[in-house]
Amino acid sequence: MPAAEKSAGPAPDVSKGVVQGFADPLPRPLKHQLRRAMEVTSLVAVDLAALAAAFALAYLLRAAVLPQLFAAFPPILPPHLAERLWWLPLVVLGCLAYEGLYVKRHSFWREVGHMVKAVTLAYLVVLAVVTVTKTGGEVSRTFVVLSWLFTLFLLPAFRYAGKNALARAGIWRQRVLVLGAGQTGELVVRVLGRDPYLGYQVEGVLDDDPQKKHKIFTVNGKTAVRVLGGFRDSDRVMAATGVRNLIVAAPGLSGPVLVGLVNRLQKACESVTVVPDLFGLPVMGVEANYFFDDRFLVLQLKNNLASRANIFLKRAFDLVVGSLVLALFLPLMALIALAVKLDSPGPVIFAHKRIGRGGREFRCYKFRTMVANAWEELDRLLKENPDLHAEWERDFKLKNDPRITRVGRFLRRTGLDELPQIFNVLKGEMSLVGPRPIVKKEVLRFGPYIDDFYLVRPGITGLWQVSGRNDIDYGDRIRLESWYVRNWSLWLDLTILIRTVAVVLARRGAY
Repeated sequence: MPAAEKSAGPAPDVSKGVVQGFADPLPRPLKHQLRRAMEVTSLVAVDLAALAAAFALAYLLRAAVLPQLFAAFPPILPPHLAERLWWLPLVVLGCLAYEGLYVKRHSFWREVGHMVKAVTLAYLVVLAVVTVTKTGGEVSRTFVVLSWLFTLFLLPAFRYAGKNALARAGIWRQRVLVLGAGQTGELVVRVLGRDPYLGYQVEGVLDDDPQKKHKIFTVNGKTAVRVLGGFRDSDRVMAATGVRNLIVAAPGLSGPVLVGLVNRLQKACESVTVVPDLFGLPVMGVEANYFFDDRFLVLQLKNNLASRANIFLKRAFDLVVGSLVLALFLPLMALIALAVKLDSPGPVIFAHKRIGRGGREFRCYKFRTMVANAWEELDRLLKENPDLHAEWERDFKLKNDPRITRVGRFLRRTGLDELPQIFNVLKGEMSLVGPRPIVKKEVLRFGPYIDDFYLVRPGITGLWQVSGRNDIDYGDRIRLESWYVRNWSLWLDLTILIRTVAVVLARRGAY
Protein backbone atom coordinates (compact mmCIF):
# COMPACT_ATOMS: atom_id res chain seq x y z
CA MET A 1 0.00 0.00 0.00
CA PRO A 2 1.40 3.52 -0.87
CA ALA A 3 2.55 5.78 1.94
CA ALA A 4 -0.26 8.20 1.19
CA GLU A 5 -2.79 5.45 1.79
CA LYS A 6 -1.12 4.26 5.00
CA SER A 7 -1.18 7.76 6.45
CA ALA A 8 -4.93 7.94 6.01
CA GLY A 9 -5.39 5.46 8.88
CA PRO A 10 -8.65 4.03 10.08
CA ALA A 11 -11.95 5.74 9.55
CA PRO A 12 -12.23 8.72 11.93
CA ASP A 13 -15.12 9.67 14.16
CA VAL A 14 -16.55 12.46 12.07
CA SER A 15 -19.52 13.02 14.37
CA LYS A 16 -17.21 14.35 17.09
CA GLY A 17 -15.38 16.69 14.73
CA VAL A 18 -12.06 14.85 15.25
CA VAL A 19 -9.87 13.52 12.44
CA GLN A 20 -7.07 11.11 13.25
CA GLY A 21 -6.75 12.36 16.83
CA PHE A 22 -6.44 16.06 15.95
CA ALA A 23 -8.98 18.21 17.74
CA ASP A 24 -10.96 20.44 15.43
CA PRO A 25 -12.20 23.55 17.26
CA LEU A 26 -15.02 24.08 14.76
CA PRO A 27 -17.38 21.51 13.23
CA ARG A 28 -16.64 21.00 9.54
CA PRO A 29 -20.06 22.29 8.35
CA LEU A 30 -19.45 25.56 10.23
CA LYS A 31 -15.90 25.85 8.86
CA HIS A 32 -17.26 25.32 5.36
CA GLN A 33 -19.91 28.03 5.85
CA LEU A 34 -17.30 30.46 7.16
CA ARG A 35 -15.04 29.73 4.18
CA ARG A 36 -17.90 30.25 1.73
CA ALA A 37 -18.82 33.52 3.47
CA MET A 38 -15.19 34.66 3.21
CA GLU A 39 -15.09 33.77 -0.50
CA VAL A 40 -18.30 35.67 -1.28
CA THR A 41 -17.29 38.67 0.84
CA SER A 42 -13.90 38.84 -0.87
CA LEU A 43 -15.45 38.68 -4.35
CA VAL A 44 -17.99 41.36 -3.44
CA ALA A 45 -15.12 43.57 -2.22
CA VAL A 46 -13.25 43.04 -5.50
CA ASP A 47 -16.37 43.89 -7.52
CA LEU A 48 -17.05 47.03 -5.46
CA ALA A 49 -13.46 48.15 -6.04
CA ALA A 50 -13.94 47.67 -9.79
CA LEU A 51 -17.21 49.65 -9.70
CA ALA A 52 -15.58 52.44 -7.70
CA ALA A 53 -12.79 52.69 -10.28
CA ALA A 54 -15.33 52.68 -13.14
CA PHE A 55 -17.40 55.42 -11.48
CA ALA A 56 -14.30 57.55 -10.84
CA LEU A 57 -13.13 57.28 -14.45
CA ALA A 58 -16.64 57.95 -15.78
CA TYR A 59 -16.96 61.05 -13.56
CA LEU A 60 -13.52 62.32 -14.61
CA LEU A 61 -14.25 61.82 -18.31
CA ARG A 62 -17.71 63.42 -18.09
CA ALA A 63 -16.74 66.37 -15.88
CA ALA A 64 -13.23 67.22 -17.09
CA VAL A 65 -12.71 65.83 -20.61
CA LEU A 66 -16.00 65.89 -22.56
CA PRO A 67 -16.78 69.57 -21.79
CA GLN A 68 -13.40 70.50 -23.27
CA LEU A 69 -14.13 68.56 -26.46
CA PHE A 70 -17.85 69.15 -27.00
CA ALA A 71 -19.82 72.27 -26.11
CA ALA A 72 -23.00 70.19 -25.69
CA PHE A 73 -21.68 68.82 -22.38
CA PRO A 74 -21.93 71.35 -19.53
CA PRO A 75 -18.91 71.36 -17.20
CA ILE A 76 -21.09 71.11 -14.10
CA LEU A 77 -22.76 67.77 -13.27
CA PRO A 78 -26.03 67.49 -11.32
CA PRO A 79 -25.36 68.02 -7.58
CA HIS A 80 -25.37 65.10 -5.13
CA LEU A 81 -24.90 62.61 -8.00
CA ALA A 82 -23.40 59.95 -5.72
CA GLU A 83 -26.32 60.23 -3.28
CA ARG A 84 -28.89 59.85 -6.04
CA LEU A 85 -27.17 56.78 -7.51
CA TRP A 86 -26.28 55.02 -4.24
CA TRP A 87 -28.42 52.08 -5.33
CA LEU A 88 -26.61 51.50 -8.65
CA PRO A 89 -23.86 49.24 -7.17
CA LEU A 90 -26.54 47.18 -5.45
CA VAL A 91 -28.28 46.56 -8.79
CA VAL A 92 -24.98 45.48 -10.38
CA LEU A 93 -24.15 43.15 -7.48
CA GLY A 94 -27.68 41.72 -7.62
CA CYS A 95 -27.38 40.96 -11.33
CA LEU A 96 -23.95 39.38 -10.80
CA ALA A 97 -25.45 37.20 -8.07
CA TYR A 98 -28.37 36.30 -10.38
CA GLU A 99 -25.83 35.02 -12.94
CA GLY A 100 -24.33 32.82 -10.19
CA LEU A 101 -21.01 34.66 -10.20
CA TYR A 102 -20.59 34.33 -6.43
CA VAL A 103 -21.28 30.61 -6.19
CA LYS A 104 -20.33 29.02 -9.53
CA ARG A 105 -16.78 28.49 -10.78
CA HIS A 106 -16.10 29.21 -14.43
CA SER A 107 -13.00 29.60 -16.56
CA PHE A 108 -12.07 33.25 -17.15
CA TRP A 109 -13.53 33.79 -20.61
CA ARG A 110 -16.75 31.98 -19.80
CA GLU A 111 -17.13 34.12 -16.67
CA VAL A 112 -16.46 37.26 -18.69
CA GLY A 113 -19.46 36.34 -20.85
CA HIS A 114 -21.66 36.07 -17.76
CA MET A 115 -20.28 39.36 -16.43
CA VAL A 116 -21.08 41.18 -19.68
CA LYS A 117 -24.68 39.91 -19.54
CA ALA A 118 -25.09 40.79 -15.85
CA VAL A 119 -23.55 44.28 -16.08
CA THR A 120 -25.52 45.15 -19.23
CA LEU A 121 -28.76 43.99 -17.61
CA ALA A 122 -27.99 46.03 -14.48
CA TYR A 123 -27.39 49.25 -16.39
CA LEU A 124 -30.48 48.72 -18.54
CA VAL A 125 -32.45 48.49 -15.30
CA VAL A 126 -30.79 51.70 -14.05
CA LEU A 127 -31.57 53.58 -17.28
CA ALA A 128 -35.15 52.28 -17.22
CA VAL A 129 -35.62 53.53 -13.63
CA VAL A 130 -34.12 56.92 -14.51
CA THR A 131 -36.43 57.20 -17.53
CA VAL A 132 -39.60 56.05 -15.76
CA THR A 133 -39.02 58.31 -12.72
CA LYS A 134 -38.11 61.22 -15.03
CA THR A 135 -34.93 61.96 -13.10
CA GLY A 136 -32.71 62.36 -16.15
CA GLY A 137 -32.04 65.97 -15.20
CA GLU A 138 -30.94 64.96 -11.72
CA VAL A 139 -28.87 61.97 -12.86
CA SER A 140 -26.41 62.28 -15.73
CA ARG A 141 -27.28 59.57 -18.22
CA THR A 142 -23.94 60.18 -19.92
CA PHE A 143 -22.24 59.32 -16.62
CA VAL A 144 -24.34 56.13 -16.38
CA VAL A 145 -23.44 55.03 -19.92
CA LEU A 146 -19.73 55.81 -19.39
CA SER A 147 -19.67 53.93 -16.10
CA TRP A 148 -21.25 50.94 -17.89
CA LEU A 149 -18.51 50.97 -20.53
CA PHE A 150 -15.73 51.23 -17.94
CA THR A 151 -17.33 48.51 -15.83
CA LEU A 152 -17.38 46.13 -18.80
CA PHE A 153 -13.57 46.34 -18.97
CA LEU A 154 -12.59 46.92 -15.35
CA LEU A 155 -14.75 44.27 -13.70
CA PRO A 156 -13.14 41.32 -15.59
CA ALA A 157 -9.67 42.81 -14.99
CA PHE A 158 -10.29 43.26 -11.24
CA ARG A 159 -11.83 39.78 -11.01
CA TYR A 160 -8.87 38.20 -12.78
CA ALA A 161 -6.33 39.89 -10.50
CA GLY A 162 -8.49 39.41 -7.41
CA LYS A 163 -9.20 35.70 -7.91
CA ASN A 164 -5.56 34.92 -8.60
CA ALA A 165 -4.54 36.82 -5.46
CA LEU A 166 -7.26 35.10 -3.40
CA ALA A 167 -6.15 31.73 -4.77
CA ARG A 168 -2.57 32.38 -3.65
CA ALA A 169 -3.88 33.44 -0.23
CA GLY A 170 -5.86 30.21 0.06
CA ILE A 171 -9.24 31.98 0.23
CA TRP A 172 -10.47 31.27 -3.30
CA ARG A 173 -9.93 27.54 -3.03
CA GLN A 174 -12.12 24.46 -3.22
CA ARG A 175 -10.39 21.21 -2.34
CA VAL A 176 -11.45 18.25 -4.49
CA LEU A 177 -10.75 14.56 -4.95
CA VAL A 178 -10.60 13.10 -8.45
CA LEU A 179 -11.94 9.58 -8.96
CA GLY A 180 -10.07 8.06 -11.89
CA ALA A 181 -6.33 7.87 -12.55
CA GLY A 182 -6.56 7.18 -16.27
CA GLN A 183 -6.11 9.62 -19.15
CA THR A 184 -9.31 11.50 -18.33
CA GLY A 185 -8.43 11.83 -14.66
CA GLU A 186 -4.91 12.98 -15.52
CA LEU A 187 -6.36 15.59 -17.89
CA VAL A 188 -8.72 16.85 -15.16
CA VAL A 189 -5.87 17.13 -12.63
CA ARG A 190 -3.69 18.98 -15.14
CA VAL A 191 -6.42 21.42 -16.25
CA LEU A 192 -7.50 22.27 -12.69
CA GLY A 193 -3.92 22.66 -11.53
CA ARG A 194 -2.88 25.15 -14.20
CA ASP A 195 -5.89 27.47 -13.84
CA PRO A 196 -5.91 29.28 -10.48
CA TYR A 197 -8.92 31.28 -11.66
CA LEU A 198 -11.10 28.21 -11.17
CA GLY A 199 -9.82 27.88 -7.61
CA TYR A 200 -9.79 24.08 -7.44
CA GLN A 201 -7.07 22.28 -5.47
CA VAL A 202 -6.78 18.56 -6.14
CA GLU A 203 -5.94 16.82 -2.85
CA GLY A 204 -5.64 13.33 -4.28
CA VAL A 205 -6.83 10.73 -6.77
CA LEU A 206 -8.72 7.48 -6.25
CA ASP A 207 -8.64 4.47 -8.56
CA ASP A 208 -9.31 0.73 -8.24
CA ASP A 209 -6.64 -0.27 -10.76
CA PRO A 210 -3.74 -1.78 -8.73
CA GLN A 211 -1.30 -0.80 -11.48
CA LYS A 212 -2.08 2.87 -10.80
CA LYS A 213 -1.82 2.84 -7.00
CA HIS A 214 1.71 4.29 -7.11
CA LYS A 215 0.97 6.80 -9.87
CA ILE A 216 1.97 10.41 -9.17
CA PHE A 217 0.48 13.37 -11.04
CA THR A 218 2.67 16.45 -11.44
CA VAL A 219 0.93 19.81 -11.82
CA ASN A 220 2.95 22.63 -13.43
CA GLY A 221 6.11 20.69 -12.66
CA LYS A 222 5.71 21.38 -8.94
CA THR A 223 2.78 19.91 -7.00
CA ALA A 224 2.64 16.12 -6.74
CA VAL A 225 -0.83 14.57 -6.52
CA ARG A 226 -0.90 10.93 -5.44
CA VAL A 227 -3.35 8.04 -5.62
CA LEU A 228 -4.77 7.75 -2.08
CA GLY A 229 -6.75 4.56 -2.52
CA GLY A 230 -9.54 2.94 -4.49
CA PHE A 231 -13.13 3.97 -5.08
CA ARG A 232 -14.25 1.92 -2.07
CA ASP A 233 -11.89 3.99 0.12
CA SER A 234 -13.66 7.24 -0.74
CA ASP A 235 -15.46 7.55 2.61
CA ARG A 236 -12.24 7.01 4.55
CA VAL A 237 -10.24 9.42 2.39
CA MET A 238 -12.94 12.10 2.60
CA ALA A 239 -13.00 11.76 6.38
CA ALA A 240 -9.20 11.92 6.64
CA THR A 241 -8.74 14.87 4.28
CA GLY A 242 -11.93 16.77 5.02
CA VAL A 243 -12.66 17.06 1.29
CA ARG A 244 -16.35 17.04 0.42
CA ASN A 245 -16.23 17.79 -3.32
CA LEU A 246 -15.59 14.97 -5.78
CA ILE A 247 -14.95 14.80 -9.52
CA VAL A 248 -15.65 11.42 -11.12
CA ALA A 249 -13.39 11.13 -14.19
CA ALA A 250 -13.62 7.40 -14.93
CA PRO A 251 -15.35 7.10 -18.32
CA GLY A 252 -14.49 3.39 -18.45
CA LEU A 253 -17.06 2.57 -15.78
CA SER A 254 -20.27 0.98 -17.02
CA GLY A 255 -23.52 2.89 -16.58
CA PRO A 256 -24.88 0.86 -13.63
CA VAL A 257 -21.52 0.92 -11.80
CA LEU A 258 -21.19 4.69 -12.31
CA VAL A 259 -24.75 5.34 -11.10
CA GLY A 260 -24.20 3.18 -8.04
CA LEU A 261 -20.92 4.91 -7.24
CA VAL A 262 -22.39 8.42 -7.59
CA ASN A 263 -25.47 7.56 -5.51
CA ARG A 264 -23.26 6.23 -2.72
CA LEU A 265 -20.90 9.22 -2.80
CA GLN A 266 -23.65 11.83 -2.96
CA LYS A 267 -24.85 10.95 0.55
CA ALA A 268 -21.51 11.80 2.16
CA CYS A 269 -20.26 14.82 0.19
CA GLU A 270 -21.25 18.33 -0.79
CA SER A 271 -21.04 17.93 -4.56
CA VAL A 272 -20.26 15.29 -7.17
CA THR A 273 -19.17 16.32 -10.66
CA VAL A 274 -19.22 13.63 -13.36
CA VAL A 275 -17.02 13.86 -16.46
CA PRO A 276 -18.90 11.68 -19.00
CA ASP A 277 -17.39 9.75 -21.89
CA LEU A 278 -18.81 12.14 -24.48
CA PHE A 279 -15.68 13.78 -25.88
CA GLY A 280 -16.38 15.28 -29.29
CA LEU A 281 -19.95 16.34 -28.57
CA PRO A 282 -20.71 20.08 -28.71
CA VAL A 283 -20.58 21.60 -25.22
CA MET A 284 -21.44 25.28 -25.77
CA GLY A 285 -25.10 25.88 -25.03
CA VAL A 286 -25.83 22.29 -23.98
CA GLU A 287 -29.04 22.13 -21.92
CA ALA A 288 -29.53 19.33 -19.41
CA ASN A 289 -33.09 18.17 -18.81
CA TYR A 290 -34.87 15.16 -17.44
CA PHE A 291 -38.17 13.38 -17.83
CA PHE A 292 -39.50 12.97 -14.30
CA ASP A 293 -41.82 10.04 -14.91
CA ASP A 294 -39.14 7.97 -16.63
CA ARG A 295 -36.26 9.28 -14.48
CA PHE A 296 -33.65 9.62 -17.21
CA LEU A 297 -31.33 12.47 -18.13
CA VAL A 298 -31.35 14.08 -21.55
CA LEU A 299 -28.87 16.50 -23.14
CA GLN A 300 -30.16 18.93 -25.73
CA LEU A 301 -27.45 19.90 -28.24
CA LYS A 302 -27.72 22.89 -30.56
CA ASN A 303 -26.18 23.48 -33.97
CA ASN A 304 -25.69 27.24 -33.88
CA LEU A 305 -24.44 27.40 -37.46
CA ALA A 306 -27.64 25.79 -38.73
CA SER A 307 -29.47 29.01 -37.90
CA ARG A 308 -29.72 31.53 -40.74
CA ALA A 309 -29.81 34.31 -38.14
CA ASN A 310 -26.48 33.18 -36.69
CA ILE A 311 -24.91 32.86 -40.15
CA PHE A 312 -26.08 36.41 -40.95
CA LEU A 313 -24.77 37.63 -37.57
CA LYS A 314 -21.34 36.12 -38.17
CA ARG A 315 -21.15 37.63 -41.65
CA ALA A 316 -22.29 41.06 -40.42
CA PHE A 317 -19.67 40.91 -37.67
CA ASP A 318 -16.99 40.10 -40.26
CA LEU A 319 -17.99 43.03 -42.47
CA VAL A 320 -18.21 45.62 -39.70
CA VAL A 321 -15.05 44.62 -37.79
CA GLY A 322 -13.15 43.79 -40.99
CA SER A 323 -13.84 47.28 -42.39
CA LEU A 324 -12.66 48.88 -39.14
CA VAL A 325 -9.49 46.76 -39.09
CA LEU A 326 -8.74 47.64 -42.73
CA ALA A 327 -9.12 51.37 -42.04
CA LEU A 328 -6.91 51.07 -38.95
CA PHE A 329 -4.12 48.99 -40.49
CA LEU A 330 -4.04 50.39 -44.04
CA PRO A 331 -1.02 52.69 -43.35
CA LEU A 332 0.87 49.80 -41.73
CA MET A 333 0.05 47.55 -44.69
CA ALA A 334 1.51 50.17 -47.05
CA LEU A 335 4.77 50.24 -45.04
CA ILE A 336 4.96 46.43 -45.02
CA ALA A 337 4.40 46.34 -48.79
CA LEU A 338 7.31 48.76 -49.26
CA ALA A 339 9.57 46.66 -46.98
CA VAL A 340 8.73 43.44 -48.85
CA LYS A 341 9.48 45.08 -52.20
CA LEU A 342 12.81 46.47 -51.04
CA ASP A 343 13.92 43.26 -49.31
CA SER A 344 13.76 40.86 -52.26
CA PRO A 345 12.62 40.79 -55.89
CA GLY A 346 9.11 39.55 -56.65
CA PRO A 347 5.48 40.50 -56.07
CA VAL A 348 4.36 42.05 -52.76
CA ILE A 349 1.23 39.89 -52.41
CA PHE A 350 1.32 36.11 -52.62
CA ALA A 351 -2.00 34.57 -53.67
CA HIS A 352 -2.21 30.83 -53.09
CA LYS A 353 -5.11 28.49 -53.83
CA ARG A 354 -6.85 27.29 -50.66
CA ILE A 355 -9.98 25.32 -49.87
CA GLY A 356 -12.86 27.25 -48.34
CA ARG A 357 -16.50 26.86 -47.40
CA GLY A 358 -18.26 24.03 -49.20
CA GLY A 359 -14.94 22.76 -50.61
CA ARG A 360 -14.65 25.68 -53.03
CA GLU A 361 -11.20 26.95 -54.00
CA PHE A 362 -10.22 30.60 -53.59
CA ARG A 363 -7.04 32.64 -53.71
CA CYS A 364 -5.83 33.41 -50.19
CA TYR A 365 -3.84 36.66 -49.96
CA LYS A 366 -0.70 37.10 -47.85
CA PHE A 367 2.33 39.35 -47.92
CA ARG A 368 5.08 37.47 -49.68
CA THR A 369 7.48 36.06 -47.08
CA MET A 370 9.53 33.75 -49.32
CA VAL A 371 11.76 34.02 -52.35
CA ALA A 372 9.94 34.45 -55.65
CA ASN A 373 10.58 30.85 -56.87
CA ALA A 374 9.56 29.29 -53.53
CA TRP A 375 7.70 26.26 -54.92
CA GLU A 376 10.47 25.24 -57.27
CA GLU A 377 12.92 25.65 -54.41
CA LEU A 378 10.70 23.51 -52.17
CA ASP A 379 10.75 20.60 -54.63
CA ARG A 380 14.54 20.71 -54.68
CA LEU A 381 14.81 20.88 -50.87
CA LEU A 382 12.43 17.96 -50.30
CA LYS A 383 14.21 15.78 -52.84
CA GLU A 384 17.65 16.46 -51.34
CA ASN A 385 16.68 16.26 -47.64
CA PRO A 386 14.58 13.28 -46.38
CA ASP A 387 14.13 14.91 -42.94
CA LEU A 388 12.60 18.02 -44.46
CA HIS A 389 10.42 15.82 -46.67
CA ALA A 390 9.10 13.95 -43.61
CA GLU A 391 8.45 17.23 -41.76
CA TRP A 392 6.55 18.64 -44.75
CA GLU A 393 4.43 15.50 -45.12
CA ARG A 394 3.58 15.65 -41.40
CA ASP A 395 2.87 19.36 -40.90
CA PHE A 396 2.77 20.94 -44.39
CA LYS A 397 5.30 23.41 -42.93
CA LEU A 398 9.04 23.62 -42.33
CA LYS A 399 10.09 25.04 -38.98
CA ASN A 400 13.41 26.37 -40.31
CA ASP A 401 12.43 27.08 -43.90
CA PRO A 402 15.45 28.41 -45.86
CA ARG A 403 13.14 30.00 -48.46
CA ILE A 404 11.91 32.68 -46.02
CA THR A 405 13.27 36.19 -46.52
CA ARG A 406 14.51 38.50 -43.73
CA VAL A 407 11.35 40.65 -43.75
CA GLY A 408 9.28 37.53 -44.24
CA ARG A 409 10.63 35.94 -41.06
CA PHE A 410 9.61 39.00 -39.05
CA LEU A 411 6.16 39.06 -40.66
CA ARG A 412 5.59 35.40 -39.86
CA ARG A 413 6.72 35.76 -36.26
CA THR A 414 4.30 38.62 -35.74
CA GLY A 415 1.46 37.29 -37.92
CA LEU A 416 1.47 40.50 -39.96
CA ASP A 417 1.90 38.52 -43.19
CA GLU A 418 -1.80 37.59 -43.00
CA LEU A 419 -3.15 41.16 -42.92
CA PRO A 420 -4.10 41.12 -46.66
CA GLN A 421 -6.59 38.37 -45.84
CA ILE A 422 -8.86 41.21 -44.66
CA PHE A 423 -9.68 41.59 -48.37
CA ASN A 424 -10.65 37.89 -48.48
CA VAL A 425 -12.98 38.56 -45.54
CA LEU A 426 -14.65 41.53 -47.22
CA LYS A 427 -15.04 39.48 -50.44
CA GLY A 428 -16.83 36.74 -48.49
CA GLU A 429 -14.17 34.07 -49.03
CA MET A 430 -12.92 34.06 -45.45
CA SER A 431 -14.01 35.02 -41.94
CA LEU A 432 -12.17 36.87 -39.19
CA VAL A 433 -12.36 33.71 -37.06
CA GLY A 434 -12.57 30.17 -38.35
CA PRO A 435 -10.54 27.08 -39.24
CA ARG A 436 -7.15 27.68 -40.84
CA PRO A 437 -7.31 27.65 -44.68
CA ILE A 438 -5.97 24.40 -46.10
CA VAL A 439 -4.54 23.29 -49.41
CA LYS A 440 -6.09 20.55 -51.52
CA LYS A 441 -3.61 17.90 -50.34
CA GLU A 442 -4.74 18.37 -46.73
CA VAL A 443 -8.37 17.40 -47.38
CA LEU A 444 -7.62 13.68 -47.02
CA ARG A 445 -5.80 14.32 -43.73
CA PHE A 446 -9.03 15.70 -42.21
CA GLY A 447 -10.90 12.43 -42.71
CA PRO A 448 -14.51 12.61 -41.41
CA TYR A 449 -13.80 16.04 -39.88
CA ILE A 450 -13.70 17.62 -43.34
CA ASP A 451 -17.50 17.97 -43.27
CA ASP A 452 -17.17 20.29 -40.26
CA PHE A 453 -14.50 22.31 -42.07
CA TYR A 454 -16.76 22.78 -45.10
CA LEU A 455 -19.55 24.30 -42.96
CA VAL A 456 -17.78 27.62 -42.36
CA ARG A 457 -15.46 30.05 -44.06
CA PRO A 458 -11.80 29.62 -43.05
CA GLY A 459 -10.52 32.32 -40.72
CA ILE A 460 -7.59 34.71 -40.42
CA THR A 461 -7.31 33.49 -36.85
CA GLY A 462 -8.92 30.63 -34.97
CA LEU A 463 -8.92 28.32 -32.01
CA TRP A 464 -5.77 26.56 -33.28
CA GLN A 465 -3.81 29.81 -33.38
CA VAL A 466 -4.68 30.83 -29.80
CA SER A 467 -4.16 27.32 -28.40
CA GLY A 468 -0.51 26.92 -29.33
CA ARG A 469 -0.33 27.43 -33.11
CA ASN A 470 2.53 25.36 -34.56
CA ASP A 471 3.32 23.80 -31.17
CA ILE A 472 0.18 21.64 -31.63
CA ASP A 473 0.46 18.56 -33.82
CA TYR A 474 -1.67 18.18 -36.92
CA GLY A 475 -4.18 15.71 -35.46
CA ASP A 476 -4.93 17.92 -32.45
CA ARG A 477 -5.29 20.89 -34.74
CA ILE A 478 -7.94 19.09 -36.78
CA ARG A 479 -9.88 18.25 -33.61
CA LEU A 480 -9.65 21.88 -32.46
CA GLU A 481 -11.02 23.10 -35.80
CA SER A 482 -13.92 20.64 -35.53
CA TRP A 483 -14.61 21.69 -31.92
CA TYR A 484 -14.81 25.33 -32.99
CA VAL A 485 -17.38 24.60 -35.71
CA ARG A 486 -19.53 22.46 -33.41
CA ASN A 487 -19.43 25.01 -30.59
CA TRP A 488 -19.55 28.29 -32.51
CA SER A 489 -20.96 31.41 -30.91
CA LEU A 490 -20.36 35.10 -31.48
CA TRP A 491 -18.88 35.31 -27.97
CA LEU A 492 -16.41 32.55 -28.88
CA ASP A 493 -15.31 34.60 -31.91
CA LEU A 494 -14.84 37.69 -29.73
CA THR A 495 -12.73 35.84 -27.16
CA ILE A 496 -10.56 34.27 -29.89
CA LEU A 497 -9.92 37.70 -31.43
CA ILE A 498 -8.89 39.12 -28.05
CA ARG A 499 -6.68 36.13 -27.28
CA THR A 500 -5.09 36.40 -30.75
CA VAL A 501 -3.71 39.83 -29.86
CA ALA A 502 -2.04 38.37 -26.74
CA VAL A 503 -0.62 35.39 -28.69
CA VAL A 504 0.80 37.64 -31.43
CA LEU A 505 2.39 40.00 -28.90
CA ALA A 506 3.91 37.04 -27.05
CA ARG A 507 4.99 35.42 -30.37
CA ARG A 508 4.07 31.98 -29.10
CA GLY A 509 4.28 29.00 -31.47
CA ALA A 510 4.84 31.02 -34.63
CA TYR A 511 7.42 30.34 -37.35
